[in-house]
Amino acid sequence: MNNKKAFTLIEMLISILLMTLIVATMMFAFKYSINEFKRIDSLVPQKVLKYHQLASLINGMFPYVIEVQRGFEKKKYEAYIYLKEDSLEFISKNPIYSDKISISKLKCDDGKLKYYEKLLYSKDSNYLKPKIEESDFRDIFYQDLDSCIFSYELNKGRDNPTLIRVKTTTDNKTKEYIFTPVIDINNTRIILQLNTKIF
Repeated sequence: MNNKKAFTLIEMLISILLMTLIVATMMFAFKYSINEFKRIDSLVPQKVLKYHQLASLINGMFPYVIEVQRGFEKKKYEAYIYLKEDSLEFISKNPIYSDKISISKLKCDDGKLKYYEKLLYSKDSNYLKPKIEESDFRDIFYQDLDSCIFSYELNKGRDNPTLIRVKTTTDNKTKEYIFTPVIDINNTRIILQLNTKIF
């Protein structure tokens, strides 16, 4: 009688099946990790681009002078710039979606930093009383935010900011973006002179 030990056909089929399952699982995990690396690599340049667009937009801020009258007060001149904790509205020489001077607005809303833009000199815009609408929404800079707050440091005696901070929080990680707008001081002097002049 022959006592040679050998694999039966069923044992061979089971071992081939197990090997196939292991290889398939490894291939799936490898493919998933490659796709994840590609996604991360594509996200980093997008974030850098968004930051530079935001910096260019804010650096292009300038005090566009408008005539304002509130209630029964005397008319006065001021720069079109609205600084709030949840939004920043201004005129920019460097808008993102146009190469012409535009009304720009950044607004923290529903966990997103939204961007609005509208041409200052166009058929549907009144350049004497500029106003931006919800329909002027263009893009989302950052999303999935737990909080988003604007803060400002102002020039003494003037409404124009010398420093703009945007603080965002996501998953208990806080990031602070600091921008220094380049503002034409001569324009702010003109506003002060116009307001003190007796008509």
